[in-house]
Amino acid sequence: MKAIKINSNVNLTSGLSIPSGSVVVIAEGYASVKDQKDGIIPAQIATFVFASVGALAEGKAPIQGIQDFNTTFSNLELSVDAYETISAEALLIYAVYDALNAIYPTQVEIITL
Repeated sequence: MKAIKINSNVNLTSGLSIPSGSVVVIAEGYASVKDQKDGIIPAQIATFVFASVGALAEGKAPIQGIQDFNTTFSNLELSVDAYETISAEALLIYAVYDALNAIYPTQVEIITL
């Protein structure tokens, strides 16, 4: 299973922060194929954020109240070509990776769990 590791502190709405090493996993994704236009499919991807790989492995609850980003990534765009040629897992991971990389430039990486 693929996930995204954030190598930067993640700010919470409580004023606290998660130290570097938090992990984002895909919960579910929705691609509105019927609404594709100009080679782009609108998409929404829901994620869970865990404090670390260890927290995920131990079955701890996902972190709530992320300030830096909404854990449901709306208004994403998937190319029709990618939708037709890339696995669903990779398609969703790359879309969220790109969104997180815009927030934390060069501080995110795709990992295998």
